[in-house]
Amino acid sequence: MSIETAMAEKAGLIDKELDAVFPKNGIANLQEAVWYHIGTGGKRIRPVLAIATYEALGGKGDKILPFAAACEVLHAWLLIHDDIEDGDRMRRDKPTVWIKYGMPHAINIGDYMSQKMYELILRCRDRGMDEKTVFRLIDAIVTTAIKTAEGQTMDMNMRFTEAPAEEEYMKTVTGKTAHYLTVPAIGGAIGAGADEKLIQKILKYGEYAGPAFQIADDVLDMSEGKGRGEIGRDIKEGKRSIMVVHCLSRCNADEKEKLLAILANGPEKTTDHDVLWAKVLFEKHGSIEYAREKAKNLIVKAKKTTEDMPDGLRNILNSFADYLVERKK
Repeated sequence: MSIETAMAEKAGLIDKELDAVFPKNGIANLQEAVWYHIGTGGKRIRPVLAIATYEALGGKGDKILPFAAACEVLHAWLLIHDDIEDGDRMRRDKPTVWIKYGMPHAINIGDYMSQKMYELILRCRDRGMDEKTVFRLIDAIVTTAIKTAEGQTMDMNMRFTEAPAEEEYMKTVTGKTAHYLTVPAIGGAIGAGADEKLIQKILKYGEYAGPAFQIADDVLDMSEGKGRGEIGRDIKEGKRSIMVVHCLSRCNADEKEKLLAILANGPEKTTDHDVLWAKVLFEKHGSIEYAREKAKNLIVKAKKTTEDMPDGLRNILNSFADYLVERKK
């Protein structure tokens, strides 16, 4: 089964789980804001990955569904806080939560969703899942939240670095993405009774697939955009993407000085002309093509880790890896 097929078949199961913890007619500026954020536009790929992994490893019934929905909530509340941190005003071509509801409400909404995530996992007990397995699922989510926050901090710290090393970049994006990307599959495997050896293999897969996803995302920002209302938003935010890291290591002193000045301007002062200049510089030094090749090579390595996994899981993870680098939005 491909990840696209799994999304078509399984995505509809998730909203029923979300309905159970986020009433549609709730407190003003809370539940309505949750549904504003998650109610439209999302593909539910993360919860679908949890379900598909669970079933590929022989899991039966609906025990995993609350955890799968929790993966969607994890993704959603992290995006709310990420938009605040980056000052992003658009998400999926709509005003972000902090723009629509105000900063204080947005912080509270994200905090609320972060706790509802645990409520959903605890609901796995109501489906017949044993306490030990539920505890393992909570442990996986806790580890993911911690690792993602650490990686995000390194990402924000690196925005002040004038000579970022690729090694530093890879450490940062691995921290941000390895657990975050694979926790649905890890949870699905835990729910199906997989042993620790397979769990570690899935995480190793994430150490390659996660950075590949981030690099593909960086490239997408410089071409089609990511639903944030503009092309090159990462440049305006001063992010040290793989393209920036590569370009800074190859451009001359004058080019480096100007690129660093653009990156330091901030979103309000960086013009579309500045973004275009940076893009042309990236193209001159082969940085965009370097990023594309880097992502492809990481996906090859990710697929290598799946070779001795059970057939169904290998097929799902390999399809997921292809989806990550081939998507257009």
